[in-house]
Amino acid sequence: MASISAEFQALGQSLQNLRNIKGHWDGGESNPAVDNFNGEKHQTLMKLGEYFGKPGTPAADILTTMGQPDEIRQSMDEAFHASLMPGPVVGGTGGPTASANVMYFIYKWRGNHDYLWFKVDATTEKVLESSWYHAYE
Repeated sequence: MASISAEFQALGQSLQNLRNIKGHWDGGESNPAVDNFNGEKHQTLMKLGEYFGKPGTPAADILTTMGQPDEIRQSMDEAFHASLMPGPVVGGTGGPTASANVMYFIYKWRGNHDYLWFKVDATTEKVLESSWYHAYE
């Protein structure tokens, strides 16, 4: 993407503000803005996910707009978690169940119950695909 529109820059700033609010899923009091289906945080993540989740989107655009992910994984296997890394570089090291060529950026809506993920090619640093994980508990 050549440049990120003002609308999505504003959504990214809104997400940063919402990520600082502790709701039910983050150990705080229930807060409709961050906890509810179709609440402000959910709507913001859905719009950002639709915009940045297209194959070929530079990972740097995601990081610049949405901030550091809540987690970076090298597989969706729960047994392997990579530590968060500073800066826009994707990179990383492999593990027994991980691929050093793929990173998953995880942006949590309701903790580990519901989150948006971006599968990023670590070599080209571009999005391969994106979707949601829902625990349905």
